[in-house]
Amino acid sequence: MTTIIFLVILMVMTFGKLMIQGIFLVHRAQQLRYYNLKFVKWLEGGQYKQILLWNIFELLVPLLIILILYYSIKQIPVYKYITSSIMLITFLWKLVHPFLAGWVGSKENIKIPLVYTPRVKRFILSLIFVIIIVLVFAFKFTASPLDTFTLSTWGFFKFNAFLLFISVITPILVLVANLINTPIEGLVHFVFFRKAKRKLNKTNLKKIAITGSYGKTSTKFFLSSLLMEKYKTLFTPASYNTPMGISKVINESQLDDYEIFVVEMGADRIGDIKKLCKLVNPDVGIISAIDIQHLESFGSLENIIETKLSLFSNLSQNSFGIFNYDSKILRDNIKKYNFTTPIYGYSMEEKNFDNVDIIAKNIKHTRNGLEFSVEFKTHEKLDVKTEVLGRHNTSNLLASILMAKLVGLSTNEIEKGIQKIKPVEHRLQKINSHAGILILDDAFNANLNGAHEALRVLKEIEGNKKIIVTPGLIGLGEKEDETNTTFGNYIAQYADIAILIGEEKTLSIYEGLIEKNFNKDNIKVVNSLNKAKGILQNIVTKGDIILFENDLPDTYNET
Repeated sequence: MTTIIFLVILMVMTFGKLMIQGIFLVHRAQQLRYYNLKFVKWLEGGQYKQILLWNIFELLVPLLIILILYYSIKQIPVYKYITSSIMLITFLWKLVHPFLAGWVGSKENIKIPLVYTPRVKRFILSLIFVIIIVLVFAFKFTASPLDTFTLSTWGFFKFNAFLLFISVITPILVLVANLINTPIEGLVHFVFFRKAKRKLNKTNLKKIAITGSYGKTSTKFFLSSLLMEKYKTLFTPASYNTPMGISKVINESQLDDYEIFVVEMGADRIGDIKKLCKLVNPDVGIISAIDIQHLESFGSLENIIETKLSLFSNLSQNSFGIFNYDSKILRDNIKKYNFTTPIYGYSMEEKNFDNVDIIAKNIKHTRNGLEFSVEFKTHEKLDVKTEVLGRHNTSNLLASILMAKLVGLSTNEIEKGIQKIKPVEHRLQKINSHAGILILDDAFNANLNGAHEALRVLKEIEGNKKIIVTPGLIGLGEKEDETNTTFGNYIAQYADIAILIGEEKTLSIYEGLIEKNFNKDNIKVVNSLNKAKGILQNIVTKGDIILFENDLPDTYNET
């Protein structure tokens, strides 16, 4: 009876250990958009290394001890008593250690907590199912029949060894649970997608789609602010730019209350924009830029170009498109496509006036924001003063102004709308601290052009020390090291102190800094954002300006 009680307690503890680590891994899978290949790549990276080493240690040490005891203790009751004590202590440690190490619980160093969406709940249920199946198999394989098990040191050893092994294969169980969930999620997505498409097709909403390698979220918010001067406008919140995110907005909104729907369309794989166009059937569209963002998942620049430009190919009849003439890759490839719809351009360069429909002139940064003048091809003009920072936001504002004009807003309505535009959260957002320190929060930027412009703003705004905190730019495939080296060159030009997050990730930035003879004493390398903030507390003084550039998700922290 005592042996059976031990067996039950140990299996329950194993289940608890697997669930603690399993939920930790489900959280990371959520941040990686549930892609198993991305999840496997993350497991191979530096962040999981420490956890893996501990798991191996917690497997091999107890296993070695109970193996030695198996050969050295001949009396079954004594062997079982000592081994049971070792196993209970081991699994008690396995349950407590993740909390003590800060991998889970209140000490966990995370920026975005796990969101218990319906998908996550289904994922966890599938994980529970997989764990139970494995534990039942372990019982049948090692402890059945019970009368033989209770009389055998070998059966006892086999049972304990099997549980120790199971306790370190949580990532495999999570992958299996995700695979089980894949067809279920596919069905859920299909139902939500069809429901949203039917609902949207029943309306007379004018649908404006925005895509691009960068700038699309800011453009969406700027444009929506302008359109609300004349039209009842619905727009996708935050970075809702996937089929499920957009379907959720459509299904949960009273579409009859609106006249225009502004949709941000994200893509990191070929065909993504075409799929979103099938859902939304956009009337008009904006492409903000094309660059090497998500090159790793797209596979090639050609795939990025084809995917982004498919927006213009999938516009409805009697529509038009707007594109950023200053994006060379976009400009050069627009010429290769024979689009049947009119295509309008915008530029921040006066020399391009003959080739575009709107330009910006006399762009100036002030501590209060951007100032510039706008001239249309019709020679109509307006002046822009906004709290928004960054030359790249001039481009996003031009796209918004041109679209607003083309869908019927007057110059006066556009000017009123501009006055109401606020900086987009985490996109070169200016934050004045109580200690007289200015913070530039550009955490959601992840492209070199935007990072370069943020550094220009850092340099141009009057202040004392100019400090950048960054983990670098990611998702750029074979171009990542080259791009981050260039980023390091830029930092050397514009900043006084560089705090780099992640020794492995930021090696290219470090090399770029040294290339430009940046003072090594002013380069600080840490492994987490919290440690970077600790350094800031020791070095910042009144009048300093701090730029937070590209705050990576938790899956990129180095432990």
